[in-house]
Amino acid sequence: MGMPDLFAALQSFQGALSQQIIFPQPCELARDLVVLKDDANGDPRLTFAIIENEIAKAIAAYLMVEHNEGLPCFQVGYAVAERFRRQGLAEEVLSKSLREMEHGFGRHCPQFYVEAVVDQDNAASRKVAERVFGAAGEEIVDTFCGKPAIQFLKLVGTAV
Repeated sequence: MGMPDLFAALQSFQGALSQQIIFPQPCELARDLVVLKDDANGDPRLTFAIIENEIAKAIAAYLMVEHNEGLPCFQVGYAVAERFRRQGLAEEVLSKSLREMEHGFGRHCPQFYVEAVVDQDNAASRKVAERVFGAAGEEIVDTFCGKPAIQFLKLVGTAV
């Protein structure tokens, strides 16, 4: 899995929201966050969003990928609508959605990994991932697009 265009996903989410095709549900912990459980080409997907006045300001979308060290792993991508950038919304939607994931999966899966693959040239996204994942990340070549990227990996949850 690689670096999909999450800005296009945000625009698609907004279009479906505006046309009342999708109906995201409130999250359990962060009441200002909603989640949509749907299908992305046959794979289950969770999309968390910050919505205000029917406008999706920011999203974080999670897809399950190959296990890491025997534990489930979700790849996350995030995007912020252009007019809401530089307001801390990427970090907010990512941090809050991680807490929701830990809370929701914790009952059945006490530990799992979350991975973010960020284009090496995307300094803003890289800073968000460094803050939320708490590490500098590892330089890789993205298998999806062949471009230099930074992989961030975070173990979420606690051992049983």
